[in-house]
Amino acid sequence: MKTTLEDLLAGLPAQEGNGGQPLGTDVSASKSKASTSVTQLDRTTANVRRVLDDEALLRTEKTAKLKAAREKRDAGRKG
Repeated sequence: MKTTLEDLLAGLPAQEGNGGQPLGTDVSASKSKASTSVTQLDRTTANVRRVLDDEALLRTEKTAKLKAAREKRDAGRKG
């Protein structure tokens, strides 16, 4: 017995927006993938930027805490 696409889709619920029919294949997989493709270099760049941004945020927070502690210490010396 040869299984067809319709046999496989028979148990699936109807999809919205297409009248309950299987989605058409008017757009090839290569065309849809090409429009949203992200290269390894793009992914690496995004990851590096995310890490650098996180480190910069942590550095800024640490600097602010140290500055506040320094000001508190200096205020105690004057008073």
